[in-house]
Amino acid sequence: MTRQQRERLAPTDRRTAQSGSALLVALLVLGALAMIGTSLMLISFTERRASGYYRDSLQALAAAETGVSFAKRMIQDLTAPMGDDDADGRADFTVADELSWGGRYTTVAEASDITGSGIAAYRSNGFTIVTEGVYRDAVRRVRAQIVHDSFLKYARFVSFTGTNYDCGAVLTGEVYVGGDLGIPNNCGADPVQFLEFVAAVGNIPNAAYGIFHRGYVTGASSIDLENSVDFNTVRARTRGYLDACDCEGRGEIGLYIHPPGGSDPLGIGATPLNLSLFDFCNTTASPPDTVITYNGNVLQHALNGGPLQARHFNGMIFFEDDGRVHGTLNGRSARSLSIFATDDIIIYNNIVTGHTGFDPDTGLPNGAGEPVNIGLIAYDYIYLHQNTPRVLRIDAALMSCRSNWRVIGGTIADHPVAGPGPLDLDLDGIVGETPFNNDPNPGSGWDELNITAHTWVLNINGPIITYNGGSAWPWNDATVLANASGPTRRYNYDLDVTEFPPPCFPVPLNLWKDVSWTEIFDSRSDLASHLPE
Repeated sequence: MTRQQRERLAPTDRRTAQSGSALLVALLVLGALAMIGTSLMLISFTERRASGYYRDSLQALAAAETGVSFAKRMIQDLTAPMGDDDADGRADFTVADELSWGGRYTTVAEASDITGSGIAAYRSNGFTIVTEGVYRDAVRRVRAQIVHDSFLKYARFVSFTGTNYDCGAVLTGEVYVGGDLGIPNNCGADPVQFLEFVAAVGNIPNAAYGIFHRGYVTGASSIDLENSVDFNTVRARTRGYLDACDCEGRGEIGLYIHPPGGSDPLGIGATPLNLSLFDFCNTTASPPDTVITYNGNVLQHALNGGPLQARHFNGMIFFEDDGRVHGTLNGRSARSLSIFATDDIIIYNNIVTGHTGFDPDTGLPNGAGEPVNIGLIAYDYIYLHQNTPRVLRIDAALMSCRSNWRVIGGTIADHPVAGPGPLDLDLDGIVGETPFNNDPNPGSGWDELNITAHTWVLNINGPIITYNGGSAWPWNDATVLANASGPTRRYNYDLDVTEFPPPCFPVPLNLWKDVSWTEIFDSRSDLASHLPE
């Protein structure tokens, strides 16, 4: 072929080569697009599956939470099928159910300590609840722990009935009533005020006329006061007969008082216990130990016969039958106590608490140290003796498991005139304010310097916990009120009583609070293996 012929054919060959290259590029682009489409389809499918499993997982978690809620409700209502499947002495139970929306749960729960069977199981300090929730192929597990709530948070607790308040009353702790809560509707500028939450099993007919700073609820669940205290267990703990007899980690034995039965460690016989005669800080009677003395006598450890060391005392005092008490716990005599009686507790005179600090040289209280709190727990009544003074101070949490609080009897004339002045009737730290102490309003109130037969003031500083309503007579007697120049009844909730509670103070049998919630990511092991050992 000649040169001219080759030159005439060259453009055609170039066009053919260019067309082949374009086709190849197009095929490559189409292949890449196909791969991208396939990838997007796979990603979309994976995301749909992941999204579906995530939704199922949330449903499984909801089923687990439902199981925890039902277990807590069973414990609250005292209806859990308690047993002891692992035979370790601690009550436990298992429940399972399928939910209407397709989820299901299995729950195991166990008490934190050994308290016995039946209703005694609910007196355990707490419960651990472990639940597995399942929805389709998703599994979630959670563990929750609950402990008893406290009676001590209540300024006033009435288990079975309602109660009423007068105009101007200010309640600084929570209030619970087992019936209706009565509030006056004609207080004007001096309404009843509740600074904390209020719960009424019944109704609050005049709720609009009160001030509820943290709200209220009616139709509340009943709280069982009667069964919250097992006096047989309390007696055994006081005497050191249980496996663990400490109170909040302190001590190993208390003071059991039953003079007719031959147990009178304080030597008081039928006379009242005078708290002022204790010395919980004696380092000279039996060195090098710090021992407890009463009226100058070293107390004996009831189990080993040796001196009762302060570190061995758990803070419990148990009276068989009636317990009679008065006095001051402050400085060397200061220690928080819980005093139990299988019948009544009778208050003979002032009960005053202070702090544990004292001057090492003089031994006198100096206001330092921890605050001291006392619990008075009676099976039946909390009585004020008929000869208590007209100005009476009670620094204590009062608990009547079957009845209420009141004066034991007598007449107005049986109560001796208080004084002489100066006194601190409103407990504001100023003694002898005259001609008035500005309580409840400036320019009014009692004359704290000039105490007369008309001066009647009852100060109760602490929670009042009773089965039914109490009585403040004679401090609310019509003749007393007619001659009063200030408040005759002052109920002051002790704000430190929950932080520094009386030792082994009873807790509500069926009132609980949450303390922890944890998710368990091991879904293959035995569910009960996640309970505490």
